[in-house]
Amino acid sequence: MIVDKTDGKLQSIKAFAAQHDKLKQFEEQLDYLANYGQQETQCILYSDFAPQSLRFVMQQKVDGEWHYWFNGGLIFHGSHDGFGSGSAPTLSCCLNPTDGWSVRT
Repeated sequence: MIVDKTDGKLQSIKAFAAQHDKLKQFEEQLDYLANYGQQETQCILYSDFAPQSLRFVMQQKVDGEWHYWFNGGLIFHGSHDGFGSGSAPTLSCCLNPTDGWSVRT
């Protein structure tokens, strides 16, 4: 399950993805987060400092209550950050050059 706490940034990123023919790839990453794990989980999305990127907190339901599990980012890579070279503005690395979104923990 996805919980959107991005104050509109999620919709803005979806519009950006659609304009750049990357909506399917972005939605696949969201689906991955929404369905992560074998137990009942939820992914809470928040705005991030990196362009077209989000941060997230994963929670698991234990004994009827939500508990923190782990956190990370749904980071947009491309020419603006050396395709995930670790440079600004994302400051996030990929093993292979990446043009699109990638889940980072």
